[in-house]
Amino acid sequence: MGLHKSPSRICLSFGRFSISPQLLFARSPSVWRIWRRYSHNSTSSLAPIELYDVAIVGGGPVGCALAGTLSSMQAFEGMRIALIDPGRLSVTRQWKPPLDVYLSRTLQITARNKRFLEKCGLWARCYTDRVQPFNRAVVADALGHGTVDLAASGTTRPVLSEAGVAYMIETKNFVSGLLQSIHNTDTNIDLFEKVKVAEIDGGSGSANNETANTTADRGSLAPSLPVISLSCKRRLRTRLLIGADGVNSCVRKYAGIGTYGTEYSQFGLVATLCLEDLNSTAYQRFLPTGPIAMLPFPGGFANLVWSLDQNLVQLLKTVPEGAFTSLANAAFRLPAYEMEYLYGLARTGVSESEIIAEAKWRLEVFDRSRPIHPSSRLFPPTIAATSPKSRISFPLRMRMVDSLIADRVALVGDAGHVMHPLAGQGLNMGLEDIQCLVDILEHAVLTGEDIGARSVLSRYNKQRYVRNLAMQGIVDKTWHIFGTSIPPVVAARSQVMNWLDMVPTAKRLLVENAMA
Repeated sequence: MGLHKSPSRICLSFGRFSISPQLLFARSPSVWRIWRRYSHNSTSSLAPIELYDVAIVGGGPVGCALAGTLSSMQAFEGMRIALIDPGRLSVTRQWKPPLDVYLSRTLQITARNKRFLEKCGLWARCYTDRVQPFNRAVVADALGHGTVDLAASGTTRPVLSEAGVAYMIETKNFVSGLLQSIHNTDTNIDLFEKVKVAEIDGGSGSANNETANTTADRGSLAPSLPVISLSCKRRLRTRLLIGADGVNSCVRKYAGIGTYGTEYSQFGLVATLCLEDLNSTAYQRFLPTGPIAMLPFPGGFANLVWSLDQNLVQLLKTVPEGAFTSLANAAFRLPAYEMEYLYGLARTGVSESEIIAEAKWRLEVFDRSRPIHPSSRLFPPTIAATSPKSRISFPLRMRMVDSLIADRVALVGDAGHVMHPLAGQGLNMGLEDIQCLVDILEHAVLTGEDIGARSVLSRYNKQRYVRNLAMQGIVDKTWHIFGTSIPPVVAARSQVMNWLDMVPTAKRLLVENAMA
C-alpha cells in the first residue's frame, strides 16, 4: 500500500491499482473532511528560510545580555540577529516590581561584570534602586570554627575598593532591563518569543528560498549552515548559532558536544527574608548538610540560599513560615548537633509554636554564652519573617562539556558549564563568556573573517574552556572539603581560614581575582 501526493490529486495505491479517496470516503463525509485537512497540511510547502548572521537560542540572563551587547556595538550594525526563547519576553520586558517584597530568584554580579554591562548601556534600564551593592562578606565553618571576614578591621587599606565588590539583583529585574535596552534602541535584533526550537539540522549549501537581507549575501554561502525550525513554522538559517539555553541545551545536543559531571544529590532552597535590621553584608556558613548564605537587598530584605539534602529540602519547604524562619536563624548560629535536633523535632510533626519556642530557647542560650566583642559582627541580623510563597528549590549539579564550540556553534553560560552556587559565580562566568566571544567576533568582522568559521570560534574555546574548568574545579573542591566531617580535614580547613583572615594581602588577592 502506498500514498501518492501531488498538488492536484491524492490517491491510495494497492499494487497496480489505485483508488481516489473521494470514492473511498463518498459515504462518509466527516471522514472525507478529516482526510482533506490532512492532505492539505501534508502537501503544503515549507516556509521559506530566513537568513541570519547570528541566532541566539535562550532568552535568559546570558542570552539577553549577549543580544544586548551585540546590538550595542558598531561592528555588528549591519547584521541580522535572532533571539529565540519559549518564554513571554514582552511580558518580562514590561515587568513592574512589587512595592513590598523582593523576588527569591536572584543573581550576584561582580563589579567587573557590572562595569562591562554599564559600558554596553545595559545596566541603566534595570531598576537600580532595587540593586544592593555589598562590600563585606563573612564566611564561617560550623564544625571547625574557622572564619574569614573580607572587611576585617586592621587592614592598611580597605579590602574592597569600590562601592561594592558585588551586586545583588533579582533575575527578573535584570532580564527586564536587558530586554528594555534591546527594545528601546535602534536595534537589529529580531525577538522570537513564545516559540520552541522544533529541530536543528545542518542545512545544505543551497540558498534556495532564502531572503537576501544579511551580510552573508556579500559573499558565497558556506555549506552546511545550521537551519533552525521553530514551533511557529518559521525556519532560520544562520552563519553562527549560539546556545544560551541552559543545562539541557538543544543547541549543544545538535552540535554533538558531550557532557559529563556530578550530581550533588542536593537541592538549593531559596527564599526572601525580612530582617530586623538593615544589612549590606553577605554571610555564608558551611554546615555538614551544606552551606547556607544570606545575601543583602535594600530596605532590610535579604535572599536566602540554602543547600540541603533532598529529605531536608522537602521538610523545610513544607514547614510553616514561622518555623522556617526560626530554623534559618538557628542555622546561622547554632552548632551542627543542635540543628540536627531541631530537624528531628520538625520531622515528628510537632506544632509550629513548639518549633519556634525550642529554637528561640536555644538561641537565647547561645547568645548568653557568647561574649560581646567585635566578633559579634560575624553573625547576620536576626530574620524577622520569611516572605510568603517565596521558597523555591532546584537541583544542584556540576556539568562540564567536551568543548565550547562546534562547526558554526558556540556555547555560553549554563549551556557550556554548570556549577554549585556556593560562590555565586554561575552568571558571572556566563558574562565573561560573552565578553570574550564578542571581542573575538568583533575582530573577525573587522578583519573580514567568517564569524562562524571554526578558526574564529577556536580562539573563544582556547580562552574560556580552561578558565571555566578551573573555576568549576575550585568550587567543586570547596564543596567537598567543607562537606566532610573528618576531624583532620575540619582542623586543617579551619586553620587555613583563620590564617587567611589575618593576612589582608591574601584576602585582597582572593577578592580581586574571584570577584572585583
